[in-house]
Amino acid sequence: IQMFKASRPPKPVVVDAAGVAFVPGSAEAGSPVATLPPVISSATLPRAGFWIRLAAVVLDAILMGMVCGFLSSMWHGFGVFPFWFAAYCVAMWATKGTTIGGIICSLKVVRLDDRPIDWGVALVRGLGGFLSLFVAGLGFIWVAFDDEKQSWHDKIAGTTIVRVPKGAALL
Repeated sequence: IQMFKASRPPKPVVVDAAGVAFVPGSAEAGSPVATLPPVISSATLPRAGFWIRLAAVVLDAILMGMVCGFLSSMWHGFGVFPFWFAAYCVAMWATKGTTIGGIICSLKVVRLDDRPIDWGVALVRGLGGFLSLFVAGLGFIWVAFDDEKQSWHDKIAGTTIVRVPKGAALL
């Protein structure tokens, strides 16, 4: 007779704007069931402006300058800083979606279509960075005047940089 007993359908789980899931109408209504990580997207997070991006690049340049200086003292001719800086950025964007300077400043590179950054996009963005630099750095300064807060290499690669909220995992 037990198998004919009516069963109740499971109660839906609702996620509020802060990403906290709860079951409405339960004894613990309002107490969280689980906390979902924030969605890292160009549509949901604020875009990074010129000054915070500059701070992240300066931190990365200092780091790579120290590495290149150390390695050039070991292996003569290891110079060509722009090449190694671009290689570092491309590798970090493709594998982590950010650089060490980006982690410190809570920044992440995201695609406008919300797909993950892959090696092709990272390479196009890195090569586009040389174009942004070649015209007296105007491609980088463009972020300060662009409504979408994109540099020239962001526009070329279909990416942007967003500010990630504190506590969200960047790696």
